[in-house]
Amino acid sequence: MLGALISLFFLLVFSEFSSANFKRLAPILEAWDASKRLPNQEEPKLALPWNGGWAKGAALLWALGSSIPLLAFSLACHLFLKDKAIASNLMLGSMIGSNVIALSLALGMILVAGPITFFRLRTMTSPVFLLLATVAFSYACLNYRISRWEGAFLLLLSVGYGFYFRSYSSEWKYFERNHPNESILESSDGLLPIFAFFCLGLGFFVLALGSAYPFVLWIYEYVSGGIVSDTKAAVHLVAFLLSTPWLIRSLLSLRESTTGRALTLTSLTHSCMLNVLFLPGIMALIWGSTLAPRLLSLDIPVLLVYTGIFVSVLLIEKESGRILTALLIVSYLLYTGLGVLL
Repeated sequence: MLGALISLFFLLVFSEFSSANFKRLAPILEAWDASKRLPNQEEPKLALPWNGGWAKGAALLWALGSSIPLLAFSLACHLFLKDKAIASNLMLGSMIGSNVIALSLALGMILVAGPITFFRLRTMTSPVFLLLATVAFSYACLNYRISRWEGAFLLLLSVGYGFYFRSYSSEWKYFERNHPNESILESSDGLLPIFAFFCLGLGFFVLALGSAYPFVLWIYEYVSGGIVSDTKAAVHLVAFLLSTPWLIRSLLSLRESTTGRALTLTSLTHSCMLNVLFLPGIMALIWGSTLAPRLLSLDIPVLLVYTGIFVSVLLIEKESGRILTALLIVSYLLYTGLGVLL
């Protein structure tokens, strides 16, 4: 038990180091892009993602960084566990549980300080896409498995959203107005700092993956011994432990302005989208994935409900954060209690 907790601690610590480096890639790429442009030269409106405009990928890099604990745990399950059915249930259950926590507890905490008025018309981008992505993921799970074709389609959706967000999303206009370019990269430095930060982030990810080994084995022994089912452990225990950084960020955002809380919420939105598109898509495409009946009958419907509430709150923008916060927290506790008993 102690070894598993130490393993979890280092998994989260190294994941945060990796996350920080991937997030720092965004301003470096932005500065590199700015250094190549002539003064007063604007970026073409229809420029391709690899043709300048790297700054617009910052939100997606933040999402990748925020999802690293779950990605490291999922890859560790695949590499270190022999029973692929249990590994699949642990991976998908943790993903579903993490999204439920983000859209209930984390959202409730962010709303404590007041309503989020940031999105306005921009709610038609990432939150609505999150709802569509969750519906697509749920549809792919209807036959208790995600085929390789369905996995490829989920990956295609994630890539398509990245293209859309980078090229057309009005949500980024807010970031451009409120975060003017502050170059931290001299033009003479070229690609070396970018490569260095990428390698550093990847190195910390490998350390997180290695640190996950004792924790993954402990979870496997815990569920294979019949003490609790693999889906219950994944959705309610593992997901909560891996979501600790999200919850801490949500608490810290209470001290920030509406802008800061909106940025935290945007990061959660993109991370949740990555969880329901990229992770299950990779799983299905590379090593296949199956679902336990409980995930489809209980946990995925709950995820759909919370995603719908999340989108509705951002569209209405009138919730003061009191009644809804209490309802979100209480409903999550009821869901957890009911999920453990069933």
